[in-house]
Amino acid sequence: MGKDYHLKQTDASLLSKTIDFLRFPLIVGVVFIHTDFSHIVLAGAQQFSLVNFPIFTRVFFLFSKIIFEVCVPLFFFISGFLFFYRTEGFSAQIYLKKLKNRVRSLLIPYIFWNLVMLLFLFLAQTFLRGSLVSGVNKPIVSYSVLDWIWSFWDTSKVNPHLEKTLPVNSPFWFIRDLMVLVVFSPVVYLMVKKLGVYALAFLGLIWLYAPYFYLPGISTVSLFFFATGAYFSIYKKDFILLLKPLLPWDAGIFVLLIAAEFYFFGKSWWSYLYCANVLAGMVFVIALSEHFIQKGRWRPNSFLADGSFFIFAYHRLPLVFVIKFLFHLIRPQSEAALLFLYIACPTVVIVLGLLGYRLFKDMLPKFTAIICGGR
Repeated sequence: MGKDYHLKQTDASLLSKTIDFLRFPLIVGVVFIHTDFSHIVLAGAQQFSLVNFPIFTRVFFLFSKIIFEVCVPLFFFISGFLFFYRTEGFSAQIYLKKLKNRVRSLLIPYIFWNLVMLLFLFLAQTFLRGSLVSGVNKPIVSYSVLDWIWSFWDTSKVNPHLEKTLPVNSPFWFIRDLMVLVVFSPVVYLMVKKLGVYALAFLGLIWLYAPYFYLPGISTVSLFFFATGAYFSIYKKDFILLLKPLLPWDAGIFVLLIAAEFYFFGKSWWSYLYCANVLAGMVFVIALSEHFIQKGRWRPNSFLADGSFFIFAYHRLPLVFVIKFLFHLIRPQSEAALLFLYIACPTVVIVLGLLGYRLFKDMLPKFTAIICGGR
């Protein structure tokens, strides 16, 4: 007989600890993904060319474009798992209850933090004219009613030069897509319940064929990994017990795939390496975290876990200004200076985010709970 990977009461604590532990390092990875110097514009002028700094370019690509790419898919996986966790069936009553809960945990923070971004952009465009403002986006004061609406969904409709279809607080594309998945969760449930692993195989093949495809509100990565997380909850399978024995083998595969992605970048089939690396990376991150948590060497920190959403929600605009300010101040012209800034910029933003979260939580606990979705 095969091994029993079903969830048990004794496994629930380890599962919860692993998920809580992962929240903060995954958010750190997201901040590093957004620490991109290749499009810095000060006073309308491009400030930096990757071609002139090959060492920094390789380090940036290795971490922000390869290793940390596992973070967002893993967040979708965890979201799908938690959405259906301990759910017996999926009746209309359960669906409406979950929708109500997600209004509090997703929709209200989504509206608030996008409004905050619009306010800060307005203030920046009004009072920071010059070197720290790009000057390429439409001024907030010129927005029509339709522009304001599009800002919450797809800012490329407001600023056509933007390549990606993101809300004004760009990291919140994750929340936007997650809310769409929540609305259509009965479809996800039926697919997974009726077809099981065949549904995952179908969605996985679509993701493998078009890993970067997304429209405002739906993407192949969000659908595949949310459904995969849902599968483990719906069938009451403990993914940690399943992945734990794979750690020694997967660690080697993960390293080889990282090297292959790095070496073969630019090939027409590179996206297949990317997908394989994301899957191997997810297995590695989950299994490694479980390994050290079980041995008592790693422990989830409730403050870091709870503060992760605040960092996610606030970090984009401060990160842009920290990058622009430090570039304006230091004027980096060497590999060492750029590598220093690559570490310093996200570190400053993360530390300020944790301090801000502590301040808000101590002074305005109810308000902080609202803007962080009850976290």
